[in-house]
Amino acid sequence: MKKITLVLIGILILSCSKESNTKYVTDADKVFLVITENTTESELIKIASEFKTVKNIKVDFSKTEFSENGKIKKLNLEVDCNDGFKGNAISTGAILKSKNSGFSRDYSENAKVPFVIGAM
Repeated sequence: MKKITLVLIGILILSCSKESNTKYVTDADKVFLVITENTTESELIKIASEFKTVKNIKVDFSKTEFSENGKIKKLNLEVDCNDGFKGNAISTGAILKSKNSGFSRDYSENAKVPFVIGAM
């Protein structure tokens, strides 16, 4: 019984752990960006350019602070999907250690949540 309990606890911990790498998608129906404490300025430059080119989404992180190693220190994210959906999110380094941040835009016709920005 103890082994089963420990295995279940381990699975629960792994399933609740947050992603540590930057993730993003620019599909026809959905766009999202997950920013972690390990996200770098060079990653955001590349991703913002792709979002603008592929989906005409403006991602502005010009007020974001980065450490000397290039990793994010304080996030100040502004997103404009150029279709009426826009918003901003601010996260300190301490917040990013426990929660990822970013945004999601769902272009599906019956999307329950077409746009969200902040904790991811």
